[in-house]
Amino acid sequence: MGHDAFSAAIDRFRRACAAHPLVVAAFLGGSRAAGRAHEGSDLDVYVITEPANYAAFVADRNRFMRSWGRPVRLEDVWNFEGLGFDMIVFEFIDGVWGELALATTTNFMSMHGGPHDTLVDKDGVLDGVSFPLL
Repeated sequence: MGHDAFSAAIDRFRRACAAHPLVVAAFLGGSRAAGRAHEGSDLDVYVITEPANYAAFVADRNRFMRSWGRPVRLEDVWNFEGLGFDMIVFEFIDGVWGELALATTTNFMSMHGGPHDTLVDKDGVLDGVSFPLL
């Protein structure tokens, strides 16, 4: 899978998050944020909502996923590894695949470790944040 398809997916994700009224912040993580992506690397993206809006965002998650790609696979993973956040494993028709982690402004520090690239930050939630390696 080429770099261009993943770059295009990241841009679509950024625009979808910026337009979504319940998304407070979104960022890129994993090997792509760390500058270590290779041909087999997936896409690790993250969404943060307010706690009061989390259930509504989760209920509408499939429409959100379709707003930035054409899914051929969507798999929900609740309470990922007991860390208190949820995840959607996805694959799009264009071959882009990865994980979307979902958390709130109260628990987002547990959903990522390492470098990140902020894509959307409507309220400054990610200002100055450094995710310690897990």
